[in-house]
Amino acid sequence: MKTAFCTLCEGDYHHGAAALLNSLVTSGFDGVYVIGWRGLPPPWAAGLPRDESGGLTVGGVRVLLEEMRTPWSLAHVKPHFMLDILERLVPEADAVCYADPDIVMEAPWSFFESWLARGVALCEDCCFPNLSSHHYLRQCWREFARENLGLGVDAAMDRDFNSGFAGARREDMAFLRTWRDALDQMEKAGVPMAGLKPGSRFAPFFGTDQDALNIAAMTHSSLLSTLGPEGMGFSGGMTAMWHAVEPPKPWCRCFVWDLLGTGRPVPQSHRQFWRHAGGPVRSWSPVQLAWKRLDLRLAVLLSRFYHSA
Repeated sequence: MKTAFCTLCEGDYHHGAAALLNSLVTSGFDGVYVIGWRGLPPPWAAGLPRDESGGLTVGGVRVLLEEMRTPWSLAHVKPHFMLDILERLVPEADAVCYADPDIVMEAPWSFFESWLARGVALCEDCCFPNLSSHHYLRQCWREFARENLGLGVDAAMDRDFNSGFAGARREDMAFLRTWRDALDQMEKAGVPMAGLKPGSRFAPFFGTDQDALNIAAMTHSSLLSTLGPEGMGFSGGMTAMWHAVEPPKPWCRCFVWDLLGTGRPVPQSHRQFWRHAGGPVRSWSPVQLAWKRLDLRLAVLLSRFYHSA
């Protein structure tokens, strides 16, 4: 299966895009990695090796850079980007995966290929993994799908999925189109799209791209191949990837200071980020990388003895 893998980044999130790429190389991925960027391109990209045709490459992975020109939050154009990859940027791809730049891979790529072969790959969320079919939000989404998209839904759906990762084969593009259309219709309905989470969770649409993803999951439930919260390392078990949802992000966090101030130990997802930050793509100087890793190790050591009151 020829797969394109993509992420979206702006500002210092380029550090995450680099670590994600390193983790893909480690996993055995050998497809195309597409970075959608806004503002400035990842500064480390200029130093990547080039293949015979002049394209960027690292560890057998071809790297493409695509500037994003949209007033929306980049989180809200994930399905648009994935469809553009299948239709224009990497038309030879059989499948496309997206991951947020605060994710690194854990499972071998062969697992992801097997997962994708069984349907649209999604992971359950950590906040609302069990969202009843009778839940207020799901009822609102069901009405939106019917009135704005003209689509029926699986009335028995009771799982809520995290939009930080999604994978779909070319034959499952209907899922991506519904996800895209739901976001487009949200804007027409007056939902602000420039920010990541407009309004509050009491509104039908707050985690906008994730709410739209779950509308697509409700309308295409027969296409899904899912993991539970363990898929993103939110709980123990079958961790396919590590999702650093905890703020601040691992590239911004001063681990010792954070431990002393809050008593919070270092999350496993942050440890895994720094493991991959030292891969073939370096977004940090050797001195910066050594200092960051020392900070992390000291915090891990101190956390054995120190806890906040």
